Amino acid sequence: MEYTPQSRHLLFEQMMKANELAKRTGLGKDTLRYYEQIGVISSPPRGDNGYRDYPESCLEELKFIKMAQSVGFTLNEIKPAIAFLANPKPGCPLLTKAIVDQIERIEEKIIELETSKSTLSRWLLKLHAQATANSVKANTHAN
Repeated sequence: MEYTPQSRHLLFEQMMKANELAKRTGLGKDTLRYYEQIGVISSPPRGDNGYRDYPESCLEELKFIKMAQSVGFTLNEIKPAIAFLANPKPGCPLLTKAIVDQIERIEEKIIELETSKSTLSRWLLKLHAQATANSVKANTHAN
């Protein structure tokens, strides 16, 4: 395989096939291909047999993607942040803004959920009150 700046990691990192990467990340091989297709992860080099050889750094990228998705980031929001894994820039304004914006979205969602919870609790109390009233009526008419 010819050395290129993109293949520099081949000299230092352990490589793995899609099956192993999928197993270690809990993602399906189709998901790995999809992430590659949309550019969330780099296209891995292929061995002589045509199989993808994923570098260890890809495992870290995928763990980051899963973590970011777990706190509500979309793949489109995650994609630009992947570069920061390989080349961190402390205090980066773009990354800081993305995190602050996500915190604000989460806070808005919490308010919406609290409102929904309150509404459901009122409905439940109303249902219990109606059931109790109906039970009292039934007992009164039975006597």
